[in-house]
Amino acid sequence: MPVTTSTILPTDYGDFKTSFHKSSDNSGSGVSLSMGDLTLSGTLVRVHSSCLFTETFHSRLCDCELQLSKSMELIKKEGSGLIVYTYEEGRGIGLENKIAALELERTENVDTVQAFIKLGFEPDPRDYKIAEMIISDLNVNKDIRLITNNPHKKDKLESIGFNIIERVSLDYPLSERLKKYLRVKKEKLGHIIDSSLLE
Repeated sequence: MPVTTSTILPTDYGDFKTSFHKSSDNSGSGVSLSMGDLTLSGTLVRVHSSCLFTETFHSRLCDCELQLSKSMELIKKEGSGLIVYTYEEGRGIGLENKIAALELERTENVDTVQAFIKLGFEPDPRDYKIAEMIISDLNVNKDIRLITNNPHKKDKLESIGFNIIERVSLDYPLSERLKKYLRVKKEKLGHIIDSSLLE
């Protein structure tokens, strides 16, 4: 998945190299944010799907923006790491369908998994193909530390030859709304979340 252009992006968490990646057949694109030497064993990697509402409009319906900012903070602290940013809004169902799912949650008092099923989608239909291509394109060391609570991401990266030597969790304050949201992810999507954080 060739890099088409790159620059250095100043952020609250230091200067990151940012690159735009586009598949040769125009089937998809994504962005990478990186710092330091990615060829070292134990490189921190975060595969992150876009979330317009929390990242731009500061909604607190989910913890996506918190995960992104804390990942950048962690990478700055270590001096190296990679964030793979893909345009898979709403766990891959797209922005329009995500809004429809949120409306079902609001009006029918269902959770995110139930809303996806009502709309005819799997609870998490992402295939991470774009992320796989970006990581391979950057020649990241095969031994990585993956920032995630999602075992599906771990399994996917392991299936293409990466060795997850550590799964890194992120800690941040949780509102009661976010605790409820994460309980659903833990119970219905199998996310690995310490139960004590959700009490």
